[in-house]
Amino acid sequence: MIHHLSLGVHDIEGAARFYDAVLGSLGHVRVWTDLCPGETGQAVGYGPPGGGDVLALKQVARSAGDIPGQHIAFGAATHAAVEAFHAAALAHGGRDNGAPGWRPDYGEDYYAAFVVDPEGHRLEAVCRAVRPGLGATTPTVVAFERRHLPAALALWRTIPGIGLSEADEPAALAAFLRRNPGLSFVAQDGGELVGTILCGHDGRRGLIHHLAVAPGRRRRGLGRALLDAALAALQAQGIGKCHLMVFADNTEGPAFWRRQQAVERVELALLSIATGGRQGG
Repeated sequence: MIHHLSLGVHDIEGAARFYDAVLGSLGHVRVWTDLCPGETGQAVGYGPPGGGDVLALKQVARSAGDIPGQHIAFGAATHAAVEAFHAAALAHGGRDNGAPGWRPDYGEDYYAAFVVDPEGHRLEAVCRAVRPGLGATTPTVVAFERRHLPAALALWRTIPGIGLSEADEPAALAAFLRRNPGLSFVAQDGGELVGTILCGHDGRRGLIHHLAVAPGRRRRGLGRALLDAALAALQAQGIGKCHLMVFADNTEGPAFWRRQQAVERVELALLSIATGGRQGG
């Protein structure tokens, strides 16, 4: 876990004025100061009142500014604090990089604003509070049943990384569930279906299809929970390993599977053959 961060800035005095206002809107203050105009090596630290620094600004000869991939997010206690952060940044030389608002791609409760400080550092303030009109329910993982098929198909059609074929017609899916009872699961939040996993086996190896989580519910452990349920069910039936397929142009899927300790079988090639209509040769 990170203890504190340091940013290099060229104009230390200007940066201190900016962060005084911006971090002040989130309840942070200067907790130490080493500002000596005209001297090098000046610095200032920010943190909660009476605490240590969580962010330090340090004077450098040339600020790196907009470093690819660098992004600092500050927690905000309320939506109003997010809005105050954004307003303070713009009033003190910062640039807008995303107005205050809900970010459902990051989560239904994700309210954030994005700015760029005068030296090019990308900053964010985020409040994770329940969105008005949404209950504070916890999704539950239950067995995938035929009654879940319409909602599951609707979810799959919204996710680019999932390919659908004749095997995903309702009758075919119902047959799959009958053949593999207790191996497939869905995640539900209240009455809404927000995640799925189809799983079966041939008596030797398992095969996973359509592990999917609604975009607004990701990064909350739902994918892992669905996978854990399916793997436990396979193991209970004596299946020691399972396989899965990911489209080559799916940029997010492989990263998830590597985090689950899945191994890419680069020594193998996947071949498919139709059961009917094959020409001789």
